[in-house]
Amino acid sequence: EQVRQRYGFEPPQLVDFKALRGDTSDNIPGVPGVGDKTAAKLVQDFVSVEALLERVDELPEGRLKSALQAHADKVRLGKRMVTIVRDVPIELELERARWTRYDYDKARRVFDHLEFRQLLTRFPPPDQVPVQPSLTFEPAPQAAGLRIVEDPTEAASLLDGPGERPEAMDAVAATLSGRPISGHDAKETELALRSLGGGQRDWAFSTFLAAYLLGAGSRDPRLEDLAREFLSVELVSTEQLLGTGRAARKPSAIAENEAAEFAARRAESILNLRPRLEAEMRNLGVDYLFHEIELPLAGVLADMESEGVAIDVPYLKQMQDELGAQLAAIEKEVEDVAGQKFNLNAPQQLAKVLFEDLRLPVGKRTKTGYSTDADTLETLREKHPIVGLILEHRQLSKLKSTYVDALPQLVDPMSGRVHTSFGQASTATGRLSSSNPNLMNIPIRAELGQRIRRAFKAGRPDHVMVSADYSQIELRIAAHLSGDPKLLGAFAAGQDIHTATAAAVFKIPLEEVTPDQRRLAKVANFGSIYGQGEYGLSQQLGITGDVAREFLGQYWSTYARLREYLDDVRRKAREEGLVVSATGRRRSIPDLRSPNFQLRGAAERMAINFPMQSLAADIIKIAMVRLHREIDADEIEGRMLLQVHDELLFEVPRSELDQFAEKVPRIMTGAYELETGIEVETKVGPNWADMKKLAVVRA
Repeated sequence: EQVRQRYGFEPPQLVDFKALRGDTSDNIPGVPGVGDKTAAKLVQDFVSVEALLERVDELPEGRLKSALQAHADKVRLGKRMVTIVRDVPIELELERARWTRYDYDKARRVFDHLEFRQLLTRFPPPDQVPVQPSLTFEPAPQAAGLRIVEDPTEAASLLDGPGERPEAMDAVAATLSGRPISGHDAKETELALRSLGGGQRDWAFSTFLAAYLLGAGSRDPRLEDLAREFLSVELVSTEQLLGTGRAARKPSAIAENEAAEFAARRAESILNLRPRLEAEMRNLGVDYLFHEIELPLAGVLADMESEGVAIDVPYLKQMQDELGAQLAAIEKEVEDVAGQKFNLNAPQQLAKVLFEDLRLPVGKRTKTGYSTDADTLETLREKHPIVGLILEHRQLSKLKSTYVDALPQLVDPMSGRVHTSFGQASTATGRLSSSNPNLMNIPIRAELGQRIRRAFKAGRPDHVMVSADYSQIELRIAAHLSGDPKLLGAFAAGQDIHTATAAAVFKIPLEEVTPDQRRLAKVANFGSIYGQGEYGLSQQLGITGDVAREFLGQYWSTYARLREYLDDVRRKAREEGLVVSATGRRRSIPDLRSPNFQLRGAAERMAINFPMQSLAADIIKIAMVRLHREIDADEIEGRMLLQVHDELLFEVPRSELDQFAEKVPRIMTGAYELETGIEVETKVGPNWADMKKLAVVRA
């Protein structure tokens, strides 16, 4: 039934589906450019690949027809490879085949010879009946305390005393090895368990990720809140157990029975929450997101965080001195312009200088006086030379403190690398976040941002950094979802989308588009999918409202289908109070019905952008999961280190560069099927800034 619901065809037709779509884990090539959506539609329409290939001439001329004709033999072979042979003359009584006594060493040698790596990790000890229960666990406040539940009517805790930690952790690792397990935050618990040894876990469920998908408006869901909402159970939180402030206890001061009870109740709640949350996910249609994207991604992110990225500390120390001198020079120039010395980082002193001494126009007010936020200062940039100096000082100061000063302090003394933490449930759109350090806010195009990126380097001998970046993915998604013929046509022709937009709006040939016209079109293109209006366009470009209004009138006349789609998203969101993406991700936006004009406008902009940004987030997540799986399957050394917006960063041995040059763009362009196709640009270099183009791949 789940196959019918998800794919729209019968379970036996999965072999036809897999033959068309391909399966990297089993080396099934599939048809280039055919993803889940197209493969499912072809199976629904033609029933089998044999019938499809016989009638391929009926398809309209285009990329799909050509690809099917060119790869027909591979599709037939792929179907043979994925079809399970079911007519082998074997009689088997399953219960009689269950072995509980065997020669452990001999069996292990056979499995090792046959390279059954995963099965080796699931070997039950000899002379025991092998069982595969689903386990749930939650770390106790003590690092070595763990509560394990196999049956809610039974209870057992693993807690070690002083001097017994290695033995206890061996027992934990042996208990968890090779079994499907459940927990709250899969990534964080996986990282905690890895720090104690015992390899990697086989994750079956995460209450944290399930709750996130069920209510994407509430990020970083707590187990205590889930237990209260779904089970009417009040759990003791870590803060309650340890206390806060001066009265807080150290974890080592918690009695073993108290720690055991704490962890036991939490693990029991995870066990009882799982069926409730699974049913809720099926009802809302987010189970695909959970099982195919978010849960496997937790392990990918754990690996990326464990790997870390190498930092050029001497280079950053040199930058510290340079930026310190630049900041001092700006402060001296501000002092000369203002005619007085004051603290640029003190809002009240700055406000006094700007609005009382220099008498600049007053903008927003705060409870403590005049506002000196970035938006206010930007509107004053042309009013006085001091404003530009202050904005430059702010940017330099922030980047210096956040990255140049902080990164050397964050280098792990054991690994010699920086290990950022990825937030998997921190945004309503599905985008990842990053903290300690936050690598999402390094300005990409600013000269200083590129200098900071230069500090991220290949940290192993004979290795290089490889970057793979999705090109204009959100605009491609907007064209795909809206079906706008002019947008689709520009992408299909391989045109620069901003130049094509300017040419269409100004009704001039492509070659006559000026840099200013392209810039105007670029701001309008990105602004359209973020719900930007005339005021936003005029502010961003420094043009009058009349010019912005006239341009947008021509813009929406050119892309009428895109406007219809965005208006429809806005209308439907207002009616239903939420937005649903193409992959089923949901975002509740209560302020869509707010009587407050500003709140309602902001909510509408969120609703308009959500389908594009959410699908872009899921496309790169799908690519990350598939890349990680293929890299592991091929047993190669190259590793994925970072995801920053639409870019993935790898550290790769030079000997594997050709493999990655083929593998990465192939998997990234094949992660999802868009009508516009997907374009990925790969670069290679010694660090994150000094990179040369490796390839541009479109599919």
